[in-house]
Amino acid sequence: MTSVLIVAAYPSVRAGLRAMLVNEDDLRVLEATAGAWDESETDEQPDVLLVDLDPGRGDQTERLAELYPDAALVVLHDRPEDYRHLEAEAGNPHAALLKDAGPREIIAAVRAAAAGLFSFDPAIAAQLVTRPGSYSRTPTDAEDHLTERETQVLQLLALGLPNKTIASELGISEHTAKFHVGSIMTKLGAASRTEAVALAARRGLLVL
Repeated sequence: MTSVLIVAAYPSVRAGLRAMLVNEDDLRVLEATAGAWDESETDEQPDVLLVDLDPGRGDQTERLAELYPDAALVVLHDRPEDYRHLEAEAGNPHAALLKDAGPREIIAAVRAAAAGLFSFDPAIAAQLVTRPGSYSRTPTDAEDHLTERETQVLQLLALGLPNKTIASELGISEHTAKFHVGSIMTKLGAASRTEAVALAARRGLLVL
């Protein structure tokens, strides 16, 4: 059974999200919390974090990644362009939806995230394609020449893992993991970790 921690600033939003999930047999909703600094935060490590993003907390996802490093992240945004403000160092969200997404979309995103899959609202996905410096960027000639280690790091990036977890999985230092991530992004011409994964999959360098 997949455990889900709901993070939302407003009680009404927490209640609404909880109501969407609570009757699903394969999902177990943990105590909902107002944010990463809420005293009521659970000691249990959830499988999935369902976050109603607070634009006023720029480091919210980074803090949540520190508290729950193994949890998949599903983020709800007010506007498609809000996606670009996510903290790259916090690890990638497995799903990014708009806040007007329906119950079926949110439930499907939570299940997909728990399975290690990615899902994005089409309007948010378009931000990765059309924003300046994104897919229009010219990759280096080395894009198809990732080292064996970089390929390993890329595979872990595709799972949405932060640098610290990647380092642990590969038996390297966090600094070295961060270096490899930066090298991958440079070779692929990516502006973010999420974009690197998307570009790699699009170019056949990665199978999701």
